[in-house]
Amino acid sequence: MKQFESDSANVKIPEGYSMTVIKMYFWVGLVSAILLRALIIADHYSSLLSKSMWYLGVVGYLWFFAHRYHIAKRRFNVIQGLDLLEKIEKRKPLTEEDFDGLNYVMWSLSVSKERLNYLVIFAFSVIAIVLSLALDFGIIKL
Repeated sequence: MKQFESDSANVKIPEGYSMTVIKMYFWVGLVSAILLRALIIADHYSSLLSKSMWYLGVVGYLWFFAHRYHIAKRRFNVIQGLDLLEKIEKRKPLTEEDFDGLNYVMWSLSVSKERLNYLVIFAFSVIAIVLSLALDFGIIKL
């Protein structure tokens, strides 16, 4: 982390995570999402399987969303600590540490896999609902 003395606070600009760590959390979130959607179908066959999928999915989500919260908090702390929003809104000159803070926030947003994760979660949710309804109404038998 880089550390700067700003006008109002001691601001630490975090180092970004490696792509390996970013991809790992993406896969944790993705697998958790799939498990939680697939348990609706698994419940038609085995309550033990569906409960196992539920616990694994929830534990994975806890891990994934704790990480996402941490990332969001880091971004917020940089923006708030350097007072970047006000400086940009009022077109105030930016310091070197302001640019470093903006660079971190922009880099963090640009490498985030959250958009893809949300898309996959949405798609698997629709698939799970359709399959579950089809199974519940006897339209298909797996």
